Amino acid sequence: MTISNLQKARYSYNPKLPGMLRNGISEICVKEGAPTESVADQEKIKALFPNTYGKNEITFQKGVNTSKPKKQVVGVILSGGQAPGGHNVICGLYDALKATDKDNVLLGFKGGPSG
Repeated sequence: MTISNLQKARYSYNPKLPGMLRNGISEICVKEGAPTESVADQEKIKALFPNTYGKNEITFQKGVNTSKPKKQVVGVILSGGQAPGGHNVICGLYDALKATDKDNVLLGFKGGPSG
């Protein structure tokens, strides 16, 4: 099988990881922030998203992961059109989930938001 120079370059590419991810996800902790709020039409948006509106902002930072291990089921939804880099994000998420617990599950949705 003949491989093009472009494909050889793709195979040899090694993406740069952010410093926080270089030692795996065991050194990442969750920081809970202030409740979220929309810029305008708070009541309308709260009515549209009653289960999520006003939840605290969540960020990640370097530190000791103190959360208890548990099986996670994560769903990924893209816009339904082409998503440059989407494959890499999904592969990275899958690898991280499986590294944390082999029983974790990653789900996808055909058809984007309408799927």
